[in-house]
Amino acid sequence: MPIFRDVKKNDSNKTLNLNKEKKTELKVSEKAKVPKKEIAQEYEQKSSEPGKYSGVINFALAGLVLVFIVNFINIGNQLFGAANAIEANANLAVKSFVEGGKDAIDSNYGGAVSNFETASSAFEQAKEDLWFLESKINTRDDIGSSAVLVIDAGEHLAKGASNFSQGFSALQEIPELFLEKNALKNEEVEGDSLTEKLKFALELFDLAHVDIVQAKELLDKAKPSVMPTKFQENFELIKDKLDDLIVLLNELRARVPAIMSMLGDRYPHRYMVLFQNNTEARPTGGFIGSFMIIDVNDGYITKADFHDVYDFDGQLNEHIPAPEEIAELTTNWRLRDSNYSPDFEVSARKAMWFLEKEGGPGVDSVIAINQSLLEDLLAITGPIEVEGLDAKLSSTNYNTILTYIVESKLEGETTPKKVLDRVIPAMQEKISDSENYKSLIALIQKEITQKNVLAYSKNENVQRFFEEFGVSGKITETEDDYFTLNVINIGGNKSDLYMDTRIIHETFMHKNGEVSNTATIRRYHSWNEDVIQTWKKQISQFGYTDLPEWLQDILGQGKNKSVMKVFVPNGSELTEVVGIEKDLVKIGFDEQLNKTYFYFTLEVEPQNSQEVTLSYTLPYKLDLGTADEYRLTVQKQPGSIRDTRLTKTIFSDSEVINYRTYPDEIIYTEGDAIQYETTLIQDQHFASLWGLE
Repeated sequence: MPIFRDVKKNDSNKTLNLNKEKKTELKVSEKAKVPKKEIAQEYEQKSSEPGKYSGVINFALAGLVLVFIVNFINIGNQLFGAANAIEANANLAVKSFVEGGKDAIDSNYGGAVSNFETASSAFEQAKEDLWFLESKINTRDDIGSSAVLVIDAGEHLAKGASNFSQGFSALQEIPELFLEKNALKNEEVEGDSLTEKLKFALELFDLAHVDIVQAKELLDKAKPSVMPTKFQENFELIKDKLDDLIVLLNELRARVPAIMSMLGDRYPHRYMVLFQNNTEARPTGGFIGSFMIIDVNDGYITKADFHDVYDFDGQLNEHIPAPEEIAELTTNWRLRDSNYSPDFEVSARKAMWFLEKEGGPGVDSVIAINQSLLEDLLAITGPIEVEGLDAKLSSTNYNTILTYIVESKLEGETTPKKVLDRVIPAMQEKISDSENYKSLIALIQKEITQKNVLAYSKNENVQRFFEEFGVSGKITETEDDYFTLNVINIGGNKSDLYMDTRIIHETFMHKNGEVSNTATIRRYHSWNEDVIQTWKKQISQFGYTDLPEWLQDILGQGKNKSVMKVFVPNGSELTEVVGIEKDLVKIGFDEQLNKTYFYFTLEVEPQNSQEVTLSYTLPYKLDLGTADEYRLTVQKQPGSIRDTRLTKTIFSDSEVINYRTYPDEIIYTEGDAIQYETTLIQDQHFASLWGLE
């Protein structure tokens, strides 16, 4: 049974859920005014509040909101039974609206639009019938006027939902059309531009926004006190849901222009796509071995050039001093080692700088893709045929075969990565198969969540989109507790493919409010002799037989030597080190990240493990006199290729008691310690409320 609930995510393969966990805060001024018991209750209530709908394209959620709203609009016929005609039209309106909402949730946009339009006509007819029956219903009193307001609101909602469905349907087509049109080789691209389709979607969102705002204004004027009791109970909640829907529409409208910039609407957009080999760990994922320069104009790729990073690095003769961890790899800093910071914006800017300094073009955006993504892509497409290879590349053999070809220089001494010129088009052709589109979009969603795809742009609107989309790879700014382990391979070739990592993060709450941590980092090298037999079997299928010792070392059988760089809150003080000599741990401050870091080197032989424990105090105290919150953010290193297990435990003095903890699923160990355990596949957030007995 799991003892930790990972950050919630939408399991639907039809939508991309970009919802963010809503932080709960308890201000000191508020805490001082209420007893501890009430604080715990308030914290529990706030911790369980649903977050605002910040998703860019979470239309299923919007559909559910609409279905919920129309159940209330049924008041148009139940309000007092004015006449059969009104009742019939209102019933038709509600039925059509509900069916439209269901169609929207199922991504049946054609059916949704048709049902919403039927609902709109029925609401409009109900309004006309109500006008003709004015002699029977006094629309000037609270009851009659509320009936008219609700029916008018229903008409606007139906129109708004219809436009929303059409706009979102157009928006949903963009990824598939982009892949389809840009997969064509040596053919004239036909059809409307993708940016024009986006503009059409934006216009529809604008129309939807107007109608839904008007519906909300009408409902604000209606008086719930004259309505049936069951509608009174939900009236304010329903209006809140409409507010949420308006927020969602505003977010959609705000993001479409950024997407148009990315697709090269007014001006072409140039991308630098970094291919990072994360079997050789680096701060943003893996070693940069190659990259592409891609130009996009009006939604179509007009140019895509593949480059070996060494071709550009060889053009630079200037000596550029490297940062401390990179200095252990090389004395001359180059593009291949530009991803030196765990914050992708910092590393991407440096990659742009190196590219221009080495004679390359200026670019608008940088995207980093980790090599391990190929495994999931090949799982979608199935094995691919590559010109010049005797067998097909698959999700199980691609790493061994490509590494073997490149490192053995089978394609030539000066062009060892020439094989990639053939792998990329073969992969592109397989991805372009229509049945792979939806699977690819779902895969991209997963890879973004797990930080195998990162992006940065000089364009402020596009960068804001990347940040809200969850792909920016930024180091979190926080005044609370923070932890991330950044591994930099400085002498283990591709051995990170076999490195298992365990992090045990323990916190102690002292009765005087001090907070101290210990972080244990355990690394195990899982390579064994059976791996060699697997390698030999894989390369033999391609007609290769020679597997020298030096190549086995590159493939991962050698000793893993890596820098461990642990980032903690600025001002944290290291008090004790176990596992290595304390003077071997360097302490520094990263100004760009505003974080203190502890830095040491760890060497692990195959079938062996190494463990280091760092003890340190945090630079702040908790105010336990009333109650105070402890929060911890743990960030996953981008591209970590093996699972990292995380155990989080909180201990406290006997006088310190816990009121509430997030996540809810925890284990209380012996001595009432609080413990969570999870696989660190994405960033994690912890929160707990503490006070004195």
